[in-house]
Amino acid sequence: MKLRICAPDIFAGDAVGNHCIGIARMAMRLGMGAELYAQRFDATVLPIHALADLFEQIGEDDLLLVSYSIFDPFLEQLLALPCRKLCYFHGVTDPDLLREFEPRTADLCEASFAQFPLLSRFESVIANSHSTARSVSEWINPASMKVVPPVFADMPAFQRVPSEQPQHRLRPNLMVVGRVVPHKRIEDAIEVIALLHKRKFEFTLSVIGSMPNYEYSKFLINHARSLGVLDQIDFLGMMDDEDLFDSYDASSGLLAMSRHEGFCVPVLEAMHFGKPVFVRGGTAAQELCAPGSVFDADGPLEGWADAIATQLSEPTGTRTDSARAEMNRSHEILLRTDTSVWQQILLAGGKRGNP
Repeated sequence: MKLRICAPDIFAGDAVGNHCIGIARMAMRLGMGAELYAQRFDATVLPIHALADLFEQIGEDDLLLVSYSIFDPFLEQLLALPCRKLCYFHGVTDPDLLREFEPRTADLCEASFAQFPLLSRFESVIANSHSTARSVSEWINPASMKVVPPVFADMPAFQRVPSEQPQHRLRPNLMVVGRVVPHKRIEDAIEVIALLHKRKFEFTLSVIGSMPNYEYSKFLINHARSLGVLDQIDFLGMMDDEDLFDSYDASSGLLAMSRHEGFCVPVLEAMHFGKPVFVRGGTAAQELCAPGSVFDADGPLEGWADAIATQLSEPTGTRTDSARAEMNRSHEILLRTDTSVWQQILLAGGKRGNP
């Protein structure tokens, strides 16, 4: 049996692509052959084949794992293949969160919702969070779905040992990490920085991640300028691993303001580095952190500024204890994606139940 993993896109540095590559590495540790397939890809880490090759190469004894996070025009063809089929479901963003700045992506997300009933035809569906599992409860019983985080302990961030004496910035710094796209609500993070400045807390904000949407990026720059904090905002774009890890080490904490997250890897990475996280509720990101780190999804941003100012003004000993708790929590989450967990999923038989 060979494990064949496919997704519309597989790029190193993207959360879905990183996960597909991680599954392939994990399968190899189990002694299984593994091949990656995608419609669009950059084969810089492991060999990746064109999706058309999958239909020619797959056999009845193989195991197909479909990584699903947006409309897939080949989904029905994949479901028709004569082999055992699993789906790893990352969740799909609400189109209304994207419509203003990314209408094409919004259309693809809306088309994806129409495909959800097809997911019930997989032998097993694995979700990246309990929130994601509940999002398809109309067609699949969430209790029958495995929930496995989309990360692995051998990913570079979790291999990095956090510095015991990090190089702190001249001014306290908060980070947002991930693609700079509308549903991430970077504008809310900018407003939090402005509110901190009104309280005489001279925080800076590092915005780390690709900026694929010109109109949204322009909106953010103008928003920061209108609030008088443009000089305190650094749009740093994509970083290589070492620069990103150094940024975690030097930062005071992570803001996760997104209106939709299927999981939110940066929250887990920040916790691994012992950094406080400040997370908007109502998404799967809140499953990762302690309740005290989660804010009302629609609550006033003044509450964020007050909490951040209070927490980051605590005595060093208290902050050290908090950092240790964050690191321990991240370690516990990584255990949920251990190779033994995946071994049971890949070798298990039987059908999961539908509502």
